Amino acid sequence: MITVEAVRFLLSASRSLDFTYAGLLDHHQRVAYLSLVLGQAAGIHREELYRLFKTAIIHDAGVATFKEKERLLEFEVEPEARWEHCRKGFEFAAEVRALDSCAHNLLVHHDRWAGGNPSGFEQSGIPLIGRIIHLADRVDVLIQDEIPILQQASLIKRRIQSKAGQEFDPELVHLLLGLLERESLWLDLTAPWLEERLLACLMAITLPGRVDLMDLGQLFARVVDAKSRFTYCHSRGVAACARILGDELGFSSSECDLLEAAGLLHDLGKVTVPEDILEKNSSLTGAEFNLVKQHPYYTYWLLKSVTRELSLAEWAAFHHERLDGSGYPFQKTAAELALGARIVAVADVFTALREERPYRSGLAWPEIQRILTEQAQAKALDARVVETLLSSRSRLDAKWEQLKNNRPCVPGPT
Repeated sequence: MITVEAVRFLLSASRSLDFTYAGLLDHHQRVAYLSLVLGQAAGIHREELYRLFKTAIIHDAGVATFKEKERLLEFEVEPEARWEHCRKGFEFAAEVRALDSCAHNLLVHHDRWAGGNPSGFEQSGIPLIGRIIHLADRVDVLIQDEIPILQQASLIKRRIQSKAGQEFDPELVHLLLGLLERESLWLDLTAPWLEERLLACLMAITLPGRVDLMDLGQLFARVVDAKSRFTYCHSRGVAACARILGDELGFSSSECDLLEAAGLLHDLGKVTVPEDILEKNSSLTGAEFNLVKQHPYYTYWLLKSVTRELSLAEWAAFHHERLDGSGYPFQKTAAELALGARIVAVADVFTALREERPYRSGLAWPEIQRILTEQAQAKALDARVVETLLSSRSRLDAKWEQLKNNRPCVPGPT
């Protein structure tokens, strides 16, 4: 089992949830910070504060597309938009051991205090963590980054106060408005050292230290793959293929674990790509392809800062690099690409060829073999890895059937 420091990994990887048409936001860190400040003031004990942090830092994990994110940036969110992503987030977290205790709170984090919620809860029957995150989340969507924060404070407080007893727990609103009398709290929310302030809050909590990387990888793989119905199993497919190839090539069990994790997380940066591009059924324009090219770059930096002692970032993020230097975005050459990175690259191409795409059906083995062989002969893909993949057909077929029949790989509503 490969472990990572839980808090730092979640702080970094959760930034993948913050990409919108407007660019990279700080939404999840802001909501987590404000939730912790409010939770501490409400007297929540340490274990629950850590659960509050874990839930807040991934609270929008059920939001896949830019269009869905835009709808949630409105202060008054349509019922369908608010509850559908709560349900998806619940389903995602419930399958991850490190986060399953957060699942129920994800489900209710947009429940209205006055009731009428799909959960059936109302008022104090709504779990406290859900009530806190709901309030902190709506405060943050009211913040306009182009206006100095202290000039917005009075208006934001009035908007929140107007929904006390209907949308929000009135006692929590009263408590929060008192906390927001401190200008420093407003400034914390928009300061470049927000993460430092968040870590300072967490220092007072007894933390579990390290958690299984594969657990967290499963969550973020589901978030990324949910952006398009054509990639709904992609990350898990790449992970499974990479593990099989590593095993066939003599990798140790721990190295195969790392390969699988790299496969799960290789497209973490794809959250930066609008779904309209991912689902386009014709050739991409130059501008569109430039947006696609940035995703391995973000994968690298979302992972590197929290996995420096591992090869995870390199194996995951170099999956579009090619041995002849023709890949992107780092233009690595054969001398710079470790075998782990070469394996993930081949696994990615194989999985993409086998999957259905907007512009074609999934390819059969003869066509897959032809394309992979040509790329190996052109010195783009590693010939030894390609040969290993082609000789592992029975294992790959069995794993592919298992993935297709696995419930999480069935696309939800689009």
